[in-house]
Amino acid sequence: MDENLPKSPPGECLTRILASKKLRAAIAEAGTGGMLSQAFTAGPDTDAILRCGVVISENEGMWRLAGVKKSVCRRYGLNSKEAAIAMADGIRRQQKTDIGIGVSGLDRSVIHFAVCLKSNSKIWISVHSVESLPDEKLFQYRRRTVETILTLLVGYYEQDTANLAVFSSIKVYRHLCSTPLLLKFFQFFLPWPGDGFGDVSVKLLLLAAIAVGCWAGKELSQDTVATIRSAQVIERAVEAIETEPTSQQVSNLPNGYLKKFAAAYEINHDLVGWLTIPNTNINLPVTQCEDNDFYLNHSFEGASDTVGTPFMDFRNDITPELNSNTLIYGHNWESGAMFHSLLLYRDIEFYKTTPVIIFDTVYEESQWKVISCFEATTDPNIGEVFDYFNFVRTKNEERIQWYIDEILARSFFHTTVDVNTNDKFLTIQTCANDRYNTKVCIVARKVRPGESAEVDVNNATVNENRVLPSRY
Repeated sequence: MDENLPKSPPGECLTRILASKKLRAAIAEAGTGGMLSQAFTAGPDTDAILRCGVVISENEGMWRLAGVKKSVCRRYGLNSKEAAIAMADGIRRQQKTDIGIGVSGLDRSVIHFAVCLKSNSKIWISVHSVESLPDEKLFQYRRRTVETILTLLVGYYEQDTANLAVFSSIKVYRHLCSTPLLLKFFQFFLPWPGDGFGDVSVKLLLLAAIAVGCWAGKELSQDTVATIRSAQVIERAVEAIETEPTSQQVSNLPNGYLKKFAAAYEINHDLVGWLTIPNTNINLPVTQCEDNDFYLNHSFEGASDTVGTPFMDFRNDITPELNSNTLIYGHNWESGAMFHSLLLYRDIEFYKTTPVIIFDTVYEESQWKVISCFEATTDPNIGEVFDYFNFVRTKNEERIQWYIDEILARSFFHTTVDVNTNDKFLTIQTCANDRYNTKVCIVARKVRPGESAEVDVNNATVNENRVLPSRY
C-alpha cells in the first residue's frame, strides 16, 4: 500500500472494522453534543453497528437511562470518570452490545470517557480524561475528544500493543456498576433474555454438569453463597452510609459522631470508621471490639461469616486523637472480596493511579498519602519477624523514626511524599496468600492540616533493593 495515500478518518475506519466483525456499539454521551454518535454513522452498514446513541443532560434522572446508579451521581458527581465508567458499562449491558462508551464532560474543561468492551466472554474497560487546551473552541475540543475515542478503538481492534495495554478488567470498577451481584450470578448460570443460541446452549450444558457433579461441587457452592451473602451485607452497609439518615438515627449517635454514620451505626455499634481506596472495590466499614478475633469470621451485621469484616486493632484509640499508628486488618479472598485489591499496590503503576486513600473515623474525615507497600513475615516459626503490628502508640521519636525507616526500606516503591516523626500513620494489613505465608501492608500518612492532598507520582520509582521477608 502506498504510504503517501491519505488515511481514512478514524470514524470511517472504525465502522468498517466493526461491520466486518459484526460488532455493535451503544453510546451515552454528555459533553460531546452527540458528535460521537454521529462519528459512528460515517461508514457503511451503520444501522448494524450503532444500536443506541443517547445524549445525556445535567438532569440526574436522565443519567439513569444509561444505567448509572443514583449513588454514583451523588457521590462522584455527573462530571467524573466514575460516572463515565458507569455509563459505559450500563449502556452496554442495557443494549446488549459488544461495545459501550460513556462520556462525562459537563463542565467543559475536562471530559472523562470510558470504553467498555466484551471480548472472549470477559469485560474490559479503558478510562481516560481529556483536558481542554488554552483558547480551544468547544467544537474543536469535542472533536478532539471524539477522535481520541475512535483512535483508541481502532487501535484495539487492530491489535495495537499500546492500545491493548490501557484496557483492564471491569472487576476493579464493579462497585460503580448497577447490576446487583446476585443478579450477575444468576445471569451467568441461567438462560437470560437476549442470550444467543450459543450462550443458551453453553448455560444448559453448564447446568447439566452442575447437576451431575452436585456432590463434588457442594463445598464450592457453600463458599459462593457465603461470598454473595457477605457482599449483600456490605452493599447494605454502603447503602446506609450513602443514605441521608433520619432525625431519630442522628439523635441516637454518641456525642461527636459524624452525622453521615448514623444509619450505619444503627446496624452495628462497633463501627469506628470507613475505608475507601479509589480504583478498587474497597469501600468498606471498619469495626473494632475488645479483641482481634471476632470480626475475622463475623459480618458487619454480626452474623457468622468466613469472609469477615475489616477491623481496627483493639489497642487503637480514635479519640481524643488517633494514635501514632492505626492498624486495620482484613482478609484477602481470591474472589476479590475484602482486602484482595491491596495486592495491586505491589505494582508501582497501580500506586501511581491511587496515591491517596480515604479513611474517615466516626469523628473525623481525613485523607492519607500512601508512602509504602511492603511484605513481611509475622510468624517466628518461619523466620525473623518485622513487628510493625506492635507499633501502635508512642511519643518516642526514635521509635517512630525506626518505623519510618523500616517501612520505606521494605517498600516495593519509593514515593515523593515527605514523612516525619510528627505524622500520623495508617497501616492496612492482609494476607499475601502465597507459599511464604507473609502479610502485605499498605502504609499511609495522614494529610497534614492545610496541606494539599495532591501527590506528584511522576518521580516515584521501584525500590530495587527492598528488604525482603525471611525465606522469600
